[in-house]
Amino acid sequence: METRAAILLVDDRPDKLLALEAVLEPLGEPLVRATSGDEALRRLLHEDFAVILLDVNMPGLDGFETAALIRQRRSSETTPIIFVSALDAAGNHLARGYSLGAVDFITSPVVPEILRAKVAVFVDLFRKTELVKRQGEARARLAHEQAARAVAEDAQKRYARLYAEAREARESAEAANQAKDRFLAMLSHELRTPLTPVLSTVQLLEEEPALPAEVRSSLELIRRNVELEARIIDDLLDLTRISKGKVRLRLEDVDAHRLVQSSIDICRQEIAEKQLDVATDFAAEPGLRADAARLQQVFWNLIKNAVKFTPAGGRIWLRTANPAPGRLLVEVQDTGAGIPPEAIGKIFDAFEQGGHAGEGGLGLGLAISRAIVELHHGEISVESAGPGQGATFRVELPAAVSARGVPPAEDSAPAMDPARPARVLLVDDHPDTLRSMERLLRRRGYLVITATDVASALAEAERQPFDVLVSDIGLPDGTGIDLIRRLRQARGQGEEVPGIALSGYGMEEDVARSHEAGFREHLTKPVNVQAFEAVLRRVVAQRGTRQTVTPSES
Repeated sequence: METRAAILLVDDRPDKLLALEAVLEPLGEPLVRATSGDEALRRLLHEDFAVILLDVNMPGLDGFETAALIRQRRSSETTPIIFVSALDAAGNHLARGYSLGAVDFITSPVVPEILRAKVAVFVDLFRKTELVKRQGEARARLAHEQAARAVAEDAQKRYARLYAEAREARESAEAANQAKDRFLAMLSHELRTPLTPVLSTVQLLEEEPALPAEVRSSLELIRRNVELEARIIDDLLDLTRISKGKVRLRLEDVDAHRLVQSSIDICRQEIAEKQLDVATDFAAEPGLRADAARLQQVFWNLIKNAVKFTPAGGRIWLRTANPAPGRLLVEVQDTGAGIPPEAIGKIFDAFEQGGHAGEGGLGLGLAISRAIVELHHGEISVESAGPGQGATFRVELPAAVSARGVPPAEDSAPAMDPARPARVLLVDDHPDTLRSMERLLRRRGYLVITATDVASALAEAERQPFDVLVSDIGLPDGTGIDLIRRLRQARGQGEEVPGIALSGYGMEEDVARSHEAGFREHLTKPVNVQAFEAVLRRVVAQRGTRQTVTPSES
């Protein structure tokens, strides 16, 4: 009689259990569900299993605690356990899992073929082990030992083959991750590039002195949303930066109330469409030393969620306070869908949607918000009485002196000498970007030389001198890095070329390559005009102040 090789699936989420069943059904083995650690232990009292697939994160007994109890029972002390987790298996997770006798640690979403192959090995091993037991009962002790040795040898071979398959799968996954990073970087570049001429043109129009107030307000709205669109694009890369600890802040004196109000303005249309009542109580001293764009990203995420999950005619409160000296609290409360108790503890995890799966979005906003708040040495928390009872999010940050008495951050770069305007070699293959940036720089008094590729830039540099290079990185016949290196060689003895990289590529490695090649600054498109001009004036003022380097150093 063929041995029944049952497989125990343990997860508190029915949708994940259903997905595992769909993956393993082709094996033709009995699939037994358990929705908690306690239920899994009860199942093990009545039945032996070929392998156990165990979720790490569960309410009550988590996966690690359940595994420890499984190992304490004689009948299940050797049952293979494969941990399944939505989090990357690294560090103490792996160490703890293997210390409990786990045979593998799989990150979801799983690759069906790999999971099926791994489970099939243990099913086959379970059958052979049971066969050996029956033969041992029917034969002499010597025959039993020989059969057991044969099975062990066969199992060893299967384990060596499984290890090789796992290594190949890991290498394939690493290659896929690298391809994903390259794709995201390219996608980010292609999405950012068209935003650059839009943003620079809008800012040029905003500077027109005779602009009607209504038009100026509309242009401000366009600019604000273009900048926000660029930030949303950054979300595609932020999760990778956060996991690697590479998120960098650009600190300045900011007014928290202005950031909250700007976030409300961005959501104004959705608020009007749902006829929501938005009440504000700004009672705090709002001064902060913070990254304004990043912090507005946090407030926008919270307000956007409140609008999204509050039904038509509902209410949203936005409050600020100073709960203690040197602390500033921003509170977002709504009368919306609320959060189930079991989801509260996971609401700030990546890809978690607080029990509202299917409502749209990737579930990244709150995870990124938590990372940003923690980088500001603050705390973010949430309270909810349950489904249909609304939610209250709180962000508490270290406060600075009152923003009402703090002037805008001073620009340390000196003003340009009108008697000797700086000459800028501007290189970009995107016609709209080149044209809009040229107009912007000329309006600010710079003499601008334009080029669309490496060859034409080198030709222009040979024809006439320039003070600073502003170049895109991706060019038709090379890169901005190739260009600055060849310009340095042309000047002789490794003389430095003051340069600013202006690119849609903004990964950490892109910035590092720019600096290694000789660019003093790397700005990511679409760039804020005021920030760009400040950097440009600083680089122009510093030209000639740095030591030259030898050709070997370049």
